[in-house]
Amino acid sequence: MSDIIVPGFKSSEVIAELSKVFDAYSPEERGKLNKQVNGVFQFVIKNAEGKEETWTVDAKKEGKVTRGKGGPKPDAVLSLKDGDFVELANGKLNGQKAYMSGKLKVKGQIMLAMKLDTVFKSINPQSKL
Repeated sequence: MSDIIVPGFKSSEVIAELSKVFDAYSPEERGKLNKQVNGVFQFVIKNAEGKEETWTVDAKKEGKVTRGKGGPKPDAVLSLKDGDFVELANGKLNGQKAYMSGKLKVKGQIMLAMKLDTVFKSINPQSKL
């Protein structure tokens, strides 16, 4: 779990919280989330110093969060700045506006990225992608 948090990345704290929520889910809850979202997301996040880190959120098969590119092949790769990710996850930044303004870049299934709202709502009911 502690390997998810990376110094200098506020987003890693949000992702660690998401991992805690996933870990606390019962098999039924995890199955429901996986069925609802049915996607693997890879986040490529750049911090203020220009360093990049990658996290993978599997909401398709295992329902878990890992640091790095390992695990199943991502259905959508989302690239954004550290601060923008935190605002997006907290519901302070609208995902569509972020995409349209170039703050959020998506490779792969862009429509799947809309389901991230469901994932973020598991840690913050106010989030809106």
